[in-house]
Amino acid sequence: MDDKDDLIVGGYRFATLADAETARQDSKRVKNLEDNLDYRKPNSVLQIYHKALDTKIFQTPIGFSYLIKMQEHLKRCGIEPESIKPVPLNMTFTNKTEANRSIRRSIAARQPEYKGRFTASVCINIILILMIIAMFFISLNSERPNIINYRRAIVNEYSQWEQELTERERMVREAENGY
Repeated sequence: MDDKDDLIVGGYRFATLADAETARQDSKRVKNLEDNLDYRKPNSVLQIYHKALDTKIFQTPIGFSYLIKMQEHLKRCGIEPESIKPVPLNMTFTNKTEANRSIRRSIAARQPEYKGRFTASVCINIILILMIIAMFFISLNSERPNIINYRRAIVNEYSQWEQELTERERMVREAENGY
């Protein structure tokens, strides 16, 4: 089976395998309800319909379309439309945030919070940079060799040894010439 075929369930093509698997589970639930539900008793169908909405058992268009079929059956059986809850869709279908004022208000309300966090973050970063500069300054001026000044420390040590050896050789030569 092709990967694209794995994404198709009940006439719908899903974006991910996880969504397709959820749709397959919804399809199994629909089949189970179809097999076990007595449509001749509208009140029991209404109770099961409301229970399915409350438990959010269906999460894909396959389940939603079955719930719509149940709504239509209940209306044909004489159940008042006011007593049938609508199918809740807890998702958005457009990216038009300019049309949705509540989203704009919530975004505007969050901006000062981010501004304060940004200012605090900048201050902390400046303090950290100053601390790093101070550490480099201390390391460069330290007498002990470290990764930054090891070459200078070794050269100084060898030049000191060379001066001591030169001084000793001079003293030895003076002592030999003097006797």
